[in-house]
Amino acid sequence: MKSVRIVAVLAMLVTFALGQEQRQSADLLRAAEAEGSLNMFVTAVQSSGLAKMLKEEGPFTVFAPSDRAFINLAKEDRDTLLNNHFAMHMLLSRYIVRGVVGGGAASLSSARTLIGLKLRTDEHEGVLYVNAARPRKSEIACGNGAIYVLEVFDPMLVREAVVAARK
Repeated sequence: MKSVRIVAVLAMLVTFALGQEQRQSADLLRAAEAEGSLNMFVTAVQSSGLAKMLKEEGPFTVFAPSDRAFINLAKEDRDTLLNNHFAMHMLLSRYIVRGVVGGGAASLSSARTLIGLKLRTDEHEGVLYVNAARPRKSEIACGNGAIYVLEVFDPMLVREAVVAARK
């Protein structure tokens, strides 16, 4: 009976380790698809034309807004962004950096987004914020970069994208 438990635990550990290894070798898009809280991000990346880039060699650092971030947007803003590919592309491009960006404030503050603008970083009471959001502690390592999940959008960046969509 004890040996059956040990075998079961070992099987679970091997399965977990293989899953982690597969995720690390997966590209950013596949890793985002596998992450349960990034479904709306994946849909937005596909509709905005950024999906192909997330499959490329990279490396890229992606600060991916979670499903919660999308749900917490005002309905009108969310609908505008989801229906205007240019506006969504403009917004998401502010959350993707070419290259690997370390977790330190100095590294993040000098990083440039896909559209060449500096990544917006702030530090409050020793906590680092990226585009007005605190990244989850763990990164999702991928074969062509890393993903950090954010639970909110930067309201300023959303407003810029929505205004651009309505012009």
